[in-house]
Amino acid sequence: MPSSYFSFLRCEHERGFSVTKVLDGELAKTMMLQNNDFLKSFSQTGKGHGLILGTMSLFAFFYNLQISLFGVTEGLYASVTETMVRTGEYVQLTLHGQQYFNKPPMFFWLQAYSTHLFGWSEAALRLPSALFSVGTVVATYWIGRTLYSATAGFWAALVVLTSYTSLWFGQMAIIDPILTCCMTVGVLGFVRAYFQEGASWWYVIGFVALALGAMVKNLHAFAMPTLLFLALLLIRRDATPLKSISFWAGLLVFFGLLGAYYAYLGQEFFQHYLLKENLQRMTKLAGDTQGTAWEAYWGKRPIVWYAIVLWFDFFPWSVLLPSGLLLLWRQKPLQQYPKETFILFWVMGYFLVFSLFPEKHERYLMPMVPGVAILIGYLYHRAFETHDLEVWTSSLFTRMLSLLCVVFLVIVFLLPYLLGRKWNVPTDSFPWLYQIIMVCGIGLLGYSLIKVREKVALQMVGLLAAGLMLGVVVFIVPGINAVASPKFIMTEVQSFLKTSNEPIRTFQHWNWRNDEDLYYWQHVHKHASMVGGGLDDEDALEALRREVEAAGSLVIMMTEHQYQKTVRPASELTSVVLREFHRPKKTILLISIESKYNS
Repeated sequence: MPSSYFSFLRCEHERGFSVTKVLDGELAKTMMLQNNDFLKSFSQTGKGHGLILGTMSLFAFFYNLQISLFGVTEGLYASVTETMVRTGEYVQLTLHGQQYFNKPPMFFWLQAYSTHLFGWSEAALRLPSALFSVGTVVATYWIGRTLYSATAGFWAALVVLTSYTSLWFGQMAIIDPILTCCMTVGVLGFVRAYFQEGASWWYVIGFVALALGAMVKNLHAFAMPTLLFLALLLIRRDATPLKSISFWAGLLVFFGLLGAYYAYLGQEFFQHYLLKENLQRMTKLAGDTQGTAWEAYWGKRPIVWYAIVLWFDFFPWSVLLPSGLLLLWRQKPLQQYPKETFILFWVMGYFLVFSLFPEKHERYLMPMVPGVAILIGYLYHRAFETHDLEVWTSSLFTRMLSLLCVVFLVIVFLLPYLLGRKWNVPTDSFPWLYQIIMVCGIGLLGYSLIKVREKVALQMVGLLAAGLMLGVVVFIVPGINAVASPKFIMTEVQSFLKTSNEPIRTFQHWNWRNDEDLYYWQHVHKHASMVGGGLDDEDALEALRREVEAAGSLVIMMTEHQYQKTVRPASELTSVVLREFHRPKKTILLISIESKYNS
């Protein structure tokens, strides 16, 4: 080394620095750069994405598989599957002794096969939904990666994992998670075949997935993704896919599979479900709330209902929707950007179609989640890959993220109280450490907005979404399950029965009972009885008197309103409230009743 270098080190040493400190500093800097390069490479590769998304998927969709069937027709579908397995009738579905034409049997076949492999349990009933939800995450990732980059795919998949709609409904033993996966894989097939050179065979995969979606629920599983793709071709005036052998081969496979499926199910099912049921759902409401489509558009869930609830259903990512749509608008997608056009059609087209359906439920929005996720993934792609920060300088972006900070603070501090009021969940269900970590994350998000560090702010949104996901999965759902689930209520009632064969009795009409309650009473406890069913209050009370006189005393369930209005004023009956079970908008009581004459 030249002597000047040693002179420099000697001078530095005389000023209070050592040679070792200089070399250690350079070494530390080099190691830091190498670590940053490793983390950046890890986070942008398939292995890194697979590890992160796979781990989060286990938490999101498998952590609570074993808890009680919870709601949203889980119990209804479980009853159909249980009857199917018990009777061995796999084509003519029945529910409570009557033929069930509301849904095709494919979903119930999947549940039945799962219970055959793993035994009869809540986890086995939910397993198909959980697996298909993971399939939705994977398909969304590859759509984003095919259209733009691994960054777009990763953040889009993270949106699917952490949005309220997919997180809450994704593991439930219902049809919608499976339908969503089939429709998303169908879109993936079109995207890979059209935007990736030499991959036309993906058309076949896409149409096979859409065929399974139609078998599981309805033909809109095929119609919506296909019309989305054809709309893109029409705008671009591009008929190239229609000249592909793979496209027509896939379409032929689709009609072949679906035709064989409906031929196997028979003409009766075809007429009742495919024609009558679908026609009624297009023109009027079904279930407990009857009415025409026009009445539905201005009723309890009007035509604009989804425009209101999507802010909650896609939380916390919904705050980025305006910025994402603004980014697409400035890109002028219809002119020269087919990928952006495809995303815009996907989000807006699905939203319009779902809004036009008379019957609306939050879970029906599940097929829309991947489209919204790809839109958010595109936004992250523009920020982290192309470094285009034009949209971030707008006041809309900062205002929406500032609003998110406020909403998150409200959630962290008020959610335990709200859960306590609505479900009677103990307010200490949330550990203080979790709340502190979430508050720190909210503070970092706010600080990044003040310092105008847009990329940091976007990353903090993802971390807060992941934290919220853990809160829902680890604390909220188990907390509700522990104090208010149908299985918990059944177990508590059983502890007050004289014998294991004594029926679980309920009072008067069934309108306050969930499908899940009925499933546990009829198919798990296997003994259920309704006193005064279909009778007015006076006749129902007389039937209850006769039941009490015959049994001496009995334990029966009813709502607090029924108890206060009908049973408690009865002078000849002595009643004691054994337990209270809190449900949203109602309280269910377990009552011990005996005749005053017997006592």
